[in-house]
Amino acid sequence: LEPEVDIHASDKEACERLLLDSLLEGLRRLGLDDRVIFKLTLPTQPNLYLPLMGHPCTLRVVALSGGYARKEACKMLASNTGMIASF
Repeated sequence: LEPEVDIHASDKEACERLLLDSLLEGLRRLGLDDRVIFKLTLPTQPNLYLPLMGHPCTLRVVALSGGYARKEACKMLASNTGMIASF
């Protein structure tokens, strides 16, 4: 799944929390043998997506730069345990 949050949104952090809640709800509906990879815009709050990574149906959480400059994206990525870059 590759839902993106606009990095210029004035309510980006609130959007990310809503997205997280929705993704967790979706994970709860999956079967035990279902697997998913998430490609998500780097979050404003470091480690916001850790709950996704801990779910048994999640294979990987991949970071999208979302339009951040590479240097800033790498700095943000370093603050997010377990995420890998897709940029």
